Amino acid sequence: MGSPGQILQAHRDSLLLWTKPNPAPLLRWLRDDGVLSHAQYLSLLERSPSNAVAAALEAVRGREEASRGFLEVLREVQGYYCEELQAWAERHCGGAVPDRTAEPAPVCEEEKKKEKGSFAKIFKSKCKGFKVPQEKKGAIPDSKLKPRLSVKQSNLRVPLMAHKKTLLNQTERLTSHSEGGGMVSNSHSHIEIRYTDLFVTEDNEEFESSQHEYFSLASRRARIYAHQDCQRIQPCHLLSKQRATGCPPKRVKVKGIAGIGKSVAMQRIVYEWALGKTMRDFVCVFDLRFRELNLVTGPVSLSGLLGSRFRYLAPVLPQLLGSTGSLLFILDGLDEFKHRLDWDAPERAIGVDSEVPVSELVVALVKGSLLPEVSVILTSRPSTDAPKRFFQRCCVVLGFEEAQVEEYTSKFFKDTPVASRVYGYIVGNDSLFVLSFIPLYCYIICTALAEFFTGGRENGHGGEGGDRDGSQSLELNPPRTVSEVYYCYLYTAIKHHALRGTSNSSVSKSEVFSIVRAQLTSLGKLAYENLLRSKIMFDRADLESFGLEPREVRSTFLSQILVSVEEEKVEMFAFFHLTVQEHLAALYCAVNLSSPEHILGGLEFWCFGQPLPSTAPPLLLAPDFRSDQTRVENLQMFTRFFMGLVRARLGNQLTGMEPVPLDKEDLLSQLGVWFKTQFKGRELSNQTALNLLHCLTELHMEEVAKAVAPEIKSLNLFKMKLSVVDCAALYYVLRFSPHRLEELNLGYSNIGNRGLRRLGPILHRCESLYLRYNCLDRDAAILESAILKSGDCQVKKLFMCGNSLGSEGVRELWLALEENSTVEELYLDITGITEGGTENMVNCLSKNSALKTLTLVGNEIGEAGKDRLRELRRLRPGLRVIGNFVDDLGLLQAYLDWVEELRADRDQMDSVRNVDALQSVLKGLRVAGAHGEGQNVQKAKELETKILQLLETPT
Repeated sequence: MGSPGQILQAHRDSLLLWTKPNPAPLLRWLRDDGVLSHAQYLSLLERSPSNAVAAALEAVRGREEASRGFLEVLREVQGYYCEELQAWAERHCGGAVPDRTAEPAPVCEEEKKKEKGSFAKIFKSKCKGFKVPQEKKGAIPDSKLKPRLSVKQSNLRVPLMAHKKTLLNQTERLTSHSEGGGMVSNSHSHIEIRYTDLFVTEDNEEFESSQHEYFSLASRRARIYAHQDCQRIQPCHLLSKQRATGCPPKRVKVKGIAGIGKSVAMQRIVYEWALGKTMRDFVCVFDLRFRELNLVTGPVSLSGLLGSRFRYLAPVLPQLLGSTGSLLFILDGLDEFKHRLDWDAPERAIGVDSEVPVSELVVALVKGSLLPEVSVILTSRPSTDAPKRFFQRCCVVLGFEEAQVEEYTSKFFKDTPVASRVYGYIVGNDSLFVLSFIPLYCYIICTALAEFFTGGRENGHGGEGGDRDGSQSLELNPPRTVSEVYYCYLYTAIKHHALRGTSNSSVSKSEVFSIVRAQLTSLGKLAYENLLRSKIMFDRADLESFGLEPREVRSTFLSQILVSVEEEKVEMFAFFHLTVQEHLAALYCAVNLSSPEHILGGLEFWCFGQPLPSTAPPLLLAPDFRSDQTRVENLQMFTRFFMGLVRARLGNQLTGMEPVPLDKEDLLSQLGVWFKTQFKGRELSNQTALNLLHCLTELHMEEVAKAVAPEIKSLNLFKMKLSVVDCAALYYVLRFSPHRLEELNLGYSNIGNRGLRRLGPILHRCESLYLRYNCLDRDAAILESAILKSGDCQVKKLFMCGNSLGSEGVRELWLALEENSTVEELYLDITGITEGGTENMVNCLSKNSALKTLTLVGNEIGEAGKDRLRELRRLRPGLRVIGNFVDDLGLLQAYLDWVEELRADRDQMDSVRNVDALQSVLKGLRVAGAHGEGQNVQKAKELETKILQLLETPT
């Protein structure tokens, strides 16, 4: 019969023919059994199917042990292939297929490294929600247990194997109809190569926000990053055991904004299950997308729905549905479901053959009134939420961490030096860095930057100092702002289509845009009018009404922008991401508004919902639009894109679209007046004020910013969770102000050290500076100390309460106050000061004559620290020092008010817990209560009681 190597060599051509349709199972099992290294495996995935297996055979040739391993793997995976290969395996691979379902699956080297890394240790110690299965010596992991329903039954094995092979073909490439937009063109598009783990945490709060979902996510990430209540997980761990019950959850909800990776994570689950690598306790997985469920008309039964969706399973569905404990349903994209779900409707008996509306079928499956024993994973955007009471585990996907952005970038680019330069550029640019934590944005950014870092342009990196007017910025420098990134992405897609079949790569941007001007105009009109209607799904008639032919969508650059969802004879279309729709809508308006008056009228309409004047151009309104159909909060990203594209238009970068020429000086002058009026004459909400600052940043015209900045006398962004890019927008505008800022309130904004550093150059001009509960530490104290030492410092009140400055950081502040002559009030409550933090306090502050109020409550300064406070009071009789809660009745009342705020605002409560502030206050109150009497003591006891009640209140 020959040796293993001889057998493989003799039958090489037949093996190549039999495995060509789908080499994935063979290659993956070869990797996991150690026959191929991880590097070899990834390299093979980039090859064509036949070449991949040929290369694998070449890799084991001449090594008998490896050849023997190859044959063993063939025996294990023969069910994935044709009957000829199965018969061959019976003869040449050593007998029957072994039962591997009860053995631990091999862990790849990449995963072993992750387990031993610092992140894994942090997450194991910090995790409060997920319980990732830990393999005990000799134990069989839960995910590898033998299925309750034997897949070896002859009537099930064939259709289930057909199911797995179909799923593998559908999931091995990164295509995401709901959030990813078509086949990724990069050769690294195989899911094993491109997939990057996500940042996921338990979801312990209800979603109530009127913000654009991107801004809400930025707020959420800032808060969760702060107290590390998070865990990176693999998708299959969504169904791992819960700490509270010790049992896997039956119903899991996965929430996250568009593009954050929910659908790709579900794709990974299906792919791994179909390979036989994870979740083996499930005999069958049914993946259903709500976009496809939209196409179901009339009543339908679950068995009928599954029979039409998975036809090869139809004969065995009764048997499968009869063993429901071993089934998993994945319901992906609830936000795209067009039918209303009535979660409060009375339950009624529904069986697998009961014909009901598809919306009722979904509710019954989620609630468990239909097939209560099956497992269900539901994904949705935050704006379309299912009640948490029906789920045992609720998760929120927060995208990438910084390490995963680097990992993704390295996977996107084949050239390691190029990947390193691109990642360095992203990290060095606040706008791009904050966007990059969303996986789809990461793809858009990498695609846009590829034009500059792989095409000989990487020497011009742009920056704050170069190309001030921006007229050539996109020709010479990589994009810096959000709108520039999207503009470059769009141009890349258009250029590759427009120049297809020609070797002329020197065609100008205007020529490229002119080639597709008509299509872009139609596409932009579709995007804008339906953005006003909050509509994201379009049928064939919708496209045709805007002059777009469905066949063009499939064959032109439009296929990279519009995604088609086809089920039988019905086809629907959607922009592959909400922000792409917003950007194209903004491009449509930026090109077609013909005068400054029209542009200002549009801004009034988009930013404030003001009715359009009768002279406004018709294009600003959709024909059947009603003002209550939209909320201005949802147009904030659109307005930022619009201002960035106005800048592009003024820089003559949209000439191929043939816009009507604008008088640059006149427009900029009128924009300056308009923005001044908003800050001077309007009561702006926090979010609106921040959005206007971002609009100015995207416009990036100094003459406008210089006109507006003097009108900003104070800025209150209290409780606005700000990202680094928000801080960059504040800095961009406020740096042009010639005077001091009366107040900058960033309390509970979670800006962190990075955000504070971004604001650093303007903080010396803030008379009252509120930085309470901002996740600041020693480095922030050092930065603030440098600000206080500067000769032009104008800070009079500085609030640093609730930050982890520590003794070392506070000592730096004392040294700064030795030189400072402006600060009159300094609040350092609950900042982690110990006895060591008071060592140089008396010496430094005794030389300061400006400071009038100093609070230090909630810090454990010890007896030596208290003695130093007494000495400071003696040396500085004019300085009011509050080191104890009972020292000041007004302070006690302020803390009582604070506790009431916490009771009403759970987000703020999260920030407080981050530094264990409430416990610090309790400790201080108990010490104070033991040494006092009178009204102050009674007020202290009242405060103690309210804090205890608050801590006992369930989240």
